[in-house]
Amino acid sequence: MESVYANVPLALGATFSLIGAGSFAVLAVLAGVYRPERRQLQNIATLTIMPCLALVLGCVAAWFAFQDQTGAVVLLRGVDGVLPFVVVGVGGLLVLLAVAHCVVANGGRVAESGQKLLLYGAGVLGVLFVWVVGIAHELSADPSWTTLATPIQMLGCALLGGSALATLIFEKADALGASSVKKVLVASAACGAVLGMGGLAAQLMVAASVSGAGGVGADLVGVSSSQSVVGFFCFAAALLFEVMALRTKETGYHSVIAVICVFVGVFCARLVFYALQVTVAV
Repeated sequence: MESVYANVPLALGATFSLIGAGSFAVLAVLAGVYRPERRQLQNIATLTIMPCLALVLGCVAAWFAFQDQTGAVVLLRGVDGVLPFVVVGVGGLLVLLAVAHCVVANGGRVAESGQKLLLYGAGVLGVLFVWVVGIAHELSADPSWTTLATPIQMLGCALLGGSALATLIFEKADALGASSVKKVLVASAACGAVLGMGGLAAQLMVAASVSGAGGVGADLVGVSSSQSVVGFFCFAAALLFEVMALRTKETGYHSVIAVICVFVGVFCARLVFYALQVTVAV
């Protein structure tokens, strides 16, 4: 039975990637419902470096993780078909579009319509990337992963993380006053929290019910219980602090705490996910 912390590089890669992809998806929706002032637009463009950096860090961490021979990596390498190549292709294109948007938006030499087009493309690819990564995990050989809760959990993490980071970006850009912006951010955060916590809870129940390995699934759930509790708590705290950032007139720390909470929550959820490897524990 592997340690819960045996897949830290893979969990870090997934955490950064999910939050970065979710951020571009949420920012793309916001670009469609709100037209910021020129000063706000420039500030937002500058701050989109944060989700772009998250995607790059996610790719770097994933590259180091796949040099390892841990159980989770072996399971993911065992996924047959073209799906692994689709994941790499979509992820690579997402990073390229994200970097291109940051460069173009901060260069100031391309029209706003061209910047939006790149952002919309990155947003669509962000959602697609999260979903195909979730499906790739679902198609692995481990019974605790082969459930619809797997991609749903990842989508929830991406929405909650992306919403928290987008809230921080808009707050620092002084563009958080519009009601349309707040509605999108609250809706994405609430959906993300429900899907993330629901998906994690469903996976824990599936793993605990696996009896073919002599009850080892329940043992794995027990070993990772502390990380599960921290994950659930941080998801709820991230939603709470994001709502506070959107509803209160005070600025400066609510959105920052929300981002910190969501990062810790997603990281713990990914640690738990990779620890629930029944086939490795047999």
